[in-house]
Amino acid sequence: MTQNNRRWDREPISVPCKISYEDDTRNSAEGSIINLSPGGVMLSTEQGFIANERVAITLEDEYDSLLFEFAEILIGTVRWSQSTATAGQGLYHVGIALERELPRRMLLTEQ
Repeated sequence: MTQNNRRWDREPISVPCKISYEDDTRNSAEGSIINLSPGGVMLSTEQGFIANERVAITLEDEYDSLLFEFAEILIGTVRWSQSTATAGQGLYHVGIALERELPRRMLLTEQ
């Protein structure tokens, strides 16, 4: 049995977003946050991202106030990125360690 060494539990969620390298917001990819914890998020995106690069995650307008009253843009570092085989589409899962820890009281009831 594999032991879970994660610092926080992950909460499943589906929030549309755009992700881009922090210094290059012109070249962003559409995606969705598919789980989150106080220290990070996992995204499903149209493209892969380079590990150890800083990225900005911009939430869609209707979600930044409903779910994330504390942030419209999340800044973090890519920890891993891998291709997924989802119905023949080229999607990627990307793990992001957030620069600032999210509050433990997250508003996830408005999904």
